[in-house]
Amino acid sequence: MFKVFLVEDEIVVREGIRKNILWEQYGFLYAGDASDGELALPLIRQIKPDLLITDIKMPFMDGLALIELVRKELPDIKIVIISGYDDFSYAQQAIGLGVEQYLLKPILKDKLAEVLVALQQKMQAELQQQEHVAKFQREAQEYEMDSRRRFFEKIVTGGLSVSEISETARTMGIDVNAPFYNIVLYSLNSSAFNGSAPERYTDVLAEVQERVTQFVVNHPELILFRWNVTTYAVLVKGGQEDILQRTKDCVVNLTSRCECAGSDADWHIAYGTPVSRLGAIPACFSEANRILSYRYLCPEEHILTETSMRDFRKNGKQNTHTGNSEIDRNRILNFLMNGTEADIEQFIDQLLQNAGEDVSLPLFCRYLTMTVCYSVADYLDSIGCRREDYKLLERRMDDSAPNPEVARKSARQAMTQAIALRDSESKKQQSNLLKQAIGFMDTHYPEESISLDRVARQINISPNYFSAMFSQEIGQTFVEYLTGKRIGEAKRMLRQSDMRASEIAAAVGYKDPHYFSFVFRKVAGCTPSEYRRSSRLCV
Repeated sequence: MFKVFLVEDEIVVREGIRKNILWEQYGFLYAGDASDGELALPLIRQIKPDLLITDIKMPFMDGLALIELVRKELPDIKIVIISGYDDFSYAQQAIGLGVEQYLLKPILKDKLAEVLVALQQKMQAELQQQEHVAKFQREAQEYEMDSRRRFFEKIVTGGLSVSEISETARTMGIDVNAPFYNIVLYSLNSSAFNGSAPERYTDVLAEVQERVTQFVVNHPELILFRWNVTTYAVLVKGGQEDILQRTKDCVVNLTSRCECAGSDADWHIAYGTPVSRLGAIPACFSEANRILSYRYLCPEEHILTETSMRDFRKNGKQNTHTGNSEIDRNRILNFLMNGTEADIEQFIDQLLQNAGEDVSLPLFCRYLTMTVCYSVADYLDSIGCRREDYKLLERRMDDSAPNPEVARKSARQAMTQAIALRDSESKKQQSNLLKQAIGFMDTHYPEESISLDRVARQINISPNYFSAMFSQEIGQTFVEYLTGKRIGEAKRMLRQSDMRASEIAAAVGYKDPHYFSFVFRKVAGCTPSEYRRSSRLCV
């Protein structure tokens, strides 16, 4: 029911309207009344009615002044004026304020009822349209996330000027304006994830990601972007006085949600130093990303900071002075499972920094090369690669590495080859899983319950991984593909059958025929009936 509020200074008129109209019969709830605009305004602010019926001439604050104030605070409210003054100037001002009806006293019951019926139908249609838009936006959230990823990638790589960032953000409905910014990065993946196959579906990871998304959505000072399959970025906005606190609050909230996964998930969080310009965001991201990359060397540290990494490097160097310069092969294996080719150089730098003074010794350089190469061989064995796939790697194990540069080159080549083979193995499995996913979608698209999460669960892949994989390989997001499939089949039925639009809607997965028409028009640029007429004219 829509709430209605009445403002009328004549008590007889006010009581007559209140008592003589069967409000609920017309879809309205009588929420209150007042004798003038000054008394009405605080009540309207509290009640937030959907419809305001008001006189024009009243003491203290007249109807036009009231309407002007209410319209600023409740822009969608519907307004009906009742007046004893048949004056064109009043009507002209009312039109300028967006008033729905201008009724002259005495108010006839049938006339007011007629106005209420028309208004209820109009308001119901607008409400339904708003619900359709909201539902369409929810369904398109995955597409929005993919678009945001591409947008964010351009921001942090310096691919957009400040004016281009602002304009693109405006067209995407993203508010990036703020005095200060910071970047918080967090990686999240299953403890069993080894990089050689798509990450498997777990309820724990799906729940954590959903909780993180809801947290960010409820905080307008935070903007969430997907960076890659396992890493997300949060752009934190704020003022000079609160940007650090907002960053810390974001980290605390992300931590509490990730901790719920227990030992089932590996997660790490890092953040940069606040900056005061959009153009400085790439430097802030680079700092956060560099700090996050230490998760390969110290996976037990969940919150990574510049201070903790400095202490880690210091402790590592202290160990070398006592003769303990051993490289932990588990750290190399951890990197090979989760790292990317772009991360290799930075990871090797970290290994060398941690080695301290020993890095210049020929014996250590050969030890580093051998350790990396044997770790790579072990990892490739563990993911089922054939020996002939890395014969060059075996020869590299026997190469000498007399200095850090040669050691760095050998380690980089070995790790690059390993990650390429890992990704090749993963790609093979992705192709097969995508075929299964598309086959399932092509069969079950008429079911309204089909969703990204359901398909991901069906093929046993994490929703996050499936979303990224689908967009990358198919060139469309999951929602774009599903919607295209449904509307494509609807078009065929409109051309080749006499089924009603409501029957076609149900047949392609839309229980609500009005929403089907809304989506059809969004995709096809015309209504279903217009499409049917035009297609038959072309025959």
